[in-house]
Amino acid sequence: MKLTYTSLACPGWTIEEAVSAAEKYGYAAIEWRLADGAIIEPDVSAEVRQRLREVPAAHGIEVACLDSSCQAVQAEPKERAATIEVGRRMLDVAAEIGAPFLRVFGGALPANTTRASLLASTAEVLYTLGSYGAERGVTVVLETHDAWTNSEDIQALLQAVTLPTFKVLWDTHHTYRFGEAPSQTLAQLGEAIAYAHIKDSRLNVSDPSTWTYCLLGEGDVPLHEICETLKKGGYTGYLSLEWEKKWHPEIAEPEIALPQAVAYLRALLG
Repeated sequence: MKLTYTSLACPGWTIEEAVSAAEKYGYAAIEWRLADGAIIEPDVSAEVRQRLREVPAAHGIEVACLDSSCQAVQAEPKERAATIEVGRRMLDVAAEIGAPFLRVFGGALPANTTRASLLASTAEVLYTLGSYGAERGVTVVLETHDAWTNSEDIQALLQAVTLPTFKVLWDTHHTYRFGEAPSQTLAQLGEAIAYAHIKDSRLNVSDPSTWTYCLLGEGDVPLHEICETLKKGGYTGYLSLEWEKKWHPEIAEPEIALPQAVAYLRALLG
């Protein structure tokens, strides 16, 4: 597996600093969510796009993925059309910066709707984006997140999309926290898993329905079991540390978390 990390880990760093850290700490690749501390949007400037592509290449670092905010589940046709438009533009950015994957979300289920009632329209959005991505050389991956952490629900969506190039980003933390053993997720999704996120947390004693993120190995997420499951399943893709410093400023600084994760994961992966 190729170790990577998302630039959510370093909201105070420039593109150049984020890439230099990847090289310094031993990452093979970087996952772009932030550029110079800002969320990467479809209208990101040509100058920033060039740096997102050329700076990693100059350091021998791969671009693993571009993360979008697109949410495929939308109740209204107008909203679905807007999602497709933004998704296409983000796929253009991904192609330009050399990212082989674009992350999208399923999203929450809108009020007064059901998963079944929105399955066909959601699949249509994802089919449209996945087809356009294939034309651009970019694979669309749906993250196990929001209302989409159950692998049976994801499998039903995969079957509805009916596009071999549409894949899954397995956020190993979220599926576990919402009740699935790693082996169960892998058995259900199998070869559809094209990308993986990893992180650790510990349940809060005062409210066991919530958790606090922590350095790898300091929480109660079964990271060894997750890594063994990935290995036994033949997964050889990117394994990305999702250290969300941007959203959780109280967690450890990237100078601490990034090298710690490399050492920890190398020990687990062998």
